[in-house]
Formats: sequence, structure tokens, C-alpha cells
Amino acid sequence: MKGYTTKSSAGPAPDLRVLGLETIRELETQKGILAFSRQEIYGCIFGRDSLITALQLLQAYKGSRNAYFFQLAKKILLNLVSFQGKEVNVQSGEEPGKCIHEFRKNNHDHLTKKPKKPWYAYPDGTLRNYDSLDSTPLFLMAVYKYWKITRDKKFLNAILPNIKFALDWILLYADNNKDGFLDYRLHPKRTFGGLAVQNWMDSDESLFHEDGRLINYPVAPVEVQAYAYASLKAWGNYFSPVLPGYGAKLIARANRLKRDFNNKFIYFKKGKFNLASGVDNRGNLITAERSSMGHCLWAELDKGDIILHEKYIPLLAKRVLEPDLFEPLAGIRTLSSMSVKFDPNSYHNGSIWPHDSGIILQGLRNFGFNAQAERVSRAIVSAINYFKTPLELFGFDGSYIEYKSLSGQAACRKQAWSAATLLIL
Repeated sequence: MKGYTTKSSAGPAPDLRVLGLETIRELETQKGILAFSRQEIYGCIFGRDSLITALQLLQAYKGSRNAYFFQLAKKILLNLVSFQGKEVNVQSGEEPGKCIHEFRKNNHDHLTKKPKKPWYAYPDGTLRNYDSLDSTPLFLMAVYKYWKITRDKKFLNAILPNIKFALDWILLYADNNKDGFLDYRLHPKRTFGGLAVQNWMDSDESLFHEDGRLINYPVAPVEVQAYAYASLKAWGNYFSPVLPGYGAKLIARANRLKRDFNNKFIYFKKGKFNLASGVDNRGNLITAERSSMGHCLWAELDKGDIILHEKYIPLLAKRVLEPDLFEPLAGIRTLSSMSVKFDPNSYHNGSIWPHDSGIILQGLRNFGFNAQAERVSRAIVSAINYFKTPLELFGFDGSYIEYKSLSGQAACRKQAWSAATLLIL
């Protein structure tokens, strides 16, 4: 976009890219990629993690032309297609066209044999959980980006039914309270356990009103609206020449979402631009100020077209680098240090996730904020050089903190989307 270009990014030291590539190869499986190493508790297929990893791999391919990156992205997408929802199952969250959250062929007793609210296992003994609002629009983003880069017509034609299936899920299932936004909840008839919070910050601690009011479900998270807008608009443009009515329907839905988003999610606090991290069922803004707002800059499939009106783009770029969110030696915090719930050694309430900072870095680059992106890049490099591994998350409070929960759970040491982030710095 005109007027936003600044100094270009210099990139990271080559050894970090080597570390990222080695980790990606280690986590690759015959059909896709594990979210974490096999020895760690989350060493299985996660839809969200796989798709963000695929999107970062495709971005890395644009810069390196390493065919391995788009080939692995293709494998990830084909694997996830095989798990796409086919029917309504309130116990697992499955719905027609919905993309999976978590798949475990075995090693799921810690979830399915819990004494209270065990998770649902299918009759074939597998755990297939669909408690993820963002996986489906992320799938649509990744497939479109793959198609745009490779022009692989054979691949696209093979999964066009799955693309339409996913789009129809957004149109038919993703808005529970019919307020125009994509939202999540656990179905009222569900008796098995699952995730109450279903965007990327999916811990219970991450969802709260700053004034202590109870959250009323369903909840519409900020970043998922951005993913959905990008997906609906891009695929609407794709389908318009071949299925004009369907294409127009998708574009109209995207345009309504953009209009309503800019009317609802934006607010100013002491004159400072902010995006709510969510909207609850009563229409109340969830004003905990989170890094997720920066994902709106990243969710771009057609050049310059994102959910946020153009006049707000420089304001958002400035907001994510304010001192309460951005730490120059570490990255962008998941929660503002001014929040009542801020804790640098928490899972989602002030910790720093390298992939999250990487997403925002890429979003800044999308609009020519290259000097700002370089600041974020240097922060990620500093943290990874300290920990010497593409870890899940960490804390920072003047010095680096190895994350460990009150129950003793530590951050996973090798995470796919963190590793993929090193390839795009």
C-alpha cells in the first residue's frame, strides 16, 4: 500500500534457518507434520498448528524457491482433507465441512480416560476432536495460497469439493447466535469433555472480561474474523467466473463481515486504537488487549485486502509495537502488561509465542512496515538464540523465563509452527 514503505528487512543469521529446517524435517510424518516432537505430550496432528505451519512454509518458498516447502505444505493439506468433518457429532464437535482440531490414533488415554468429562473417542478407537473455530478458515487460506503460488490445477481440482465443503461450513454452521460473526461454543447437548475456548489461545485462563463479568457464550474471536474474511473474499473471487451465484454469495458474506467487524471490534482507549480480542453472546467487547489483533494484518490473500479498513492499518501496526505488548528482546506478548490478568509466566496471559510474533511480523511486511517488522524479527532471533530451540512459548520479565505451569507442565521444546517461523524471518 502507498505511503507505508520503510527500510527493508535484513533477515536472520543463517543458522536459525538451518535449525528451523532441521526441526521441520524431524516433525514431518508420512502424511503430514506433528505439532510437537513425538516424545512430548502434544506430539500428534493438530489442524491449526499444521495449517499455520503450511502457510509459513509457503511463505518461505516464495523467498527461497525450495520445492520441499510447497511439497510438504501440499502433504499437510491432503492429510487434513482426510479428516474433514462429514456429519454432526455434538460429542466431538464434528460438523460437515469442518476441519479437525486434534487427531490421535492412540496415546489419548490422558484425554479419553479422564475421570471427569473424558473426551469422546470414535468407535474405531481414534480421538478426532473438532473444537477449533479457526482451523477451517485457515485451511481455506492455506489451499488458496498454495494454489496462488504453484498453480497446481490437478491438486486444486481434486480438492475443490473439500474447499466448497469448508466454505459451506462457514456459511451454515460457524455463526451460532446469528450476529454475523464466526463464533464458538460447546454444544448444549454435549456430555463428553472438550475445549471451551476454541481459537488459538485456547486455555481457559485466556478468556475473561477485564471488569470480572462472566463470559457469555458463544464467543467471536478477533483473528478468526480476519481469517474468514480473507477466505470468503478470495474464494468468492475464484468461484465468480465459474459459479457466479455461489461466488457472489461468498463475496457478499465477506463484505458484510468486514462492515460489521469495523463497526464492532474497533474501540479507542485513552485515545489509543485497539481491537477487541472478542465479542461475547451479549455483544460485549472482550477488551483484554492481545497480540491476536495483529493477525488481522497477516490474514491477506489478495494484495492489500484485509478485514480492517485501510485507514486503521497504520494504527494497528503502531498498536502492536507499543511497550505494553512488544518486548524488543523477546517478541510480542499474548496479553498487554496493563491487563488485570497479566502474568509473564502464564500460558496465554502475557507469555510470548514465537509463531505469534512471526505472524505479526509477516503482517507488518504485507503493508510495507519493514523497519517495524525488522524489530520483531530481531526480538524473535534474540529469544531463539537464548533458548537454542524453536520452543512453544516462554516468559520475559527483564530476563527470559522457562515456562512451567502450576501443575508442572513445561513448554514443549520443538514446535512445528515455531520452527516454520524461523524460515520466514
